[in-house]
Amino acid sequence: MPILSLAKAQQLIVCHSSALTAEAVPLEQAAGRIAAQAIKAVRAVPAFARSAMDGYAVNSRDLTDGAQQVSLHVTGEIAAGATDLPRVAGKCAVAIMTGGALPAGANQVVPFEHCQRNGSVVQVDTPPRPGAFIRARGADLGAKQTIVRAGAHIEPQHLPLLAESGLARVSVVDCPELAIICTGSELLDTLDTPEAGQIVGGNRFLLASLIKGAGAASRDLGLVSDDCDRIVALLKDALHGPSHGVVTTGGMGPGNYDLLPQAFAKLGIRPLYTALAVRPGRSTMFGLYNNKPVFALPGPPPAVFLLFHELVLPALRAMQGQSRPLPPLARATLTTPITLKKTGLLNLKGAVAKLSGKNLTVRPAGKNEPANAIIHLPPRRKHLLAGEDVSLRLCASGFF
Repeated sequence: MPILSLAKAQQLIVCHSSALTAEAVPLEQAAGRIAAQAIKAVRAVPAFARSAMDGYAVNSRDLTDGAQQVSLHVTGEIAAGATDLPRVAGKCAVAIMTGGALPAGANQVVPFEHCQRNGSVVQVDTPPRPGAFIRARGADLGAKQTIVRAGAHIEPQHLPLLAESGLARVSVVDCPELAIICTGSELLDTLDTPEAGQIVGGNRFLLASLIKGAGAASRDLGLVSDDCDRIVALLKDALHGPSHGVVTTGGMGPGNYDLLPQAFAKLGIRPLYTALAVRPGRSTMFGLYNNKPVFALPGPPPAVFLLFHELVLPALRAMQGQSRPLPPLARATLTTPITLKKTGLLNLKGAVAKLSGKNLTVRPAGKNEPANAIIHLPPRRKHLLAGEDVSLRLCASGFF
């Protein structure tokens, strides 16, 4: 099987990660989900013309263009939420609070600070300005206007518009779930005390957090030793369970105990690639089992982090029906030089990106420093200088 470029592997993954079915959820559960179809307003927002200021509802024809004041008789008051609205007759005004419905006969609001009230009479020195300080019906949304396009995230800022436009439930793509299996006889649970040669397995927590950050769910199937029969049994449980896909870590090198390819073959998982021209990631696999995607990633947590964003995250986005499951790479300026130990393959390096004014800058992440970006370093460059522009992937979380 040929060694694929990262770009071709990503295209292959997206093509074999179909959007899940839709479900209707209450509005309070909608934020962070992906719209299964365009969500449109049931009614206009605002549904009625309303005052944008505390002031007086008047008719512009009762005002003058000159400097002299106009005396108007105050015939009532409208609070926000009031439905019994007095009519504005000639040479009259109605006190109105912000959000109050504009009464019949009025076409302008004059803020309190431009008026002087004396009993039931108000002196107004504002010139005629029809529509002033009024939010017209439909100013924010027209009936049947799209609020959230299909395949887009429903953001918290959408919720007030969705509610006000008459939507109590919305259609979203079902939440994808990935089963997690971490292989390696050296791995222990967090409650165990490692001896020489043993380590506590942390990839399960890393992957669960990354999957959650992608708006998906995970099912932790635990740790499994380097025993092909045990790996096959656990993979079988994952493949026949409710999860929409599987991601494994470890067992992908050329060593005697790297058993994932053998386990794939025993279960009839059809590999779509078995190696990539990228570092890390040369020893990685992607396959299908009854159209369920299966990812086999290396064991080191830094490699898991990098390859999750490049390989697994596009699949999760495609499953959620996102219109752009693989956004284009950004460009940023290096602030420190980079020297690579090995060349010949595309190199991925965890990095810290930030905005400096209007420019995006980036540097390699320090040891144990959380990365919020991934620099894509070209295969034939060993040295990159500070000030050079590089391509990078902004990670889904952690970028500010």
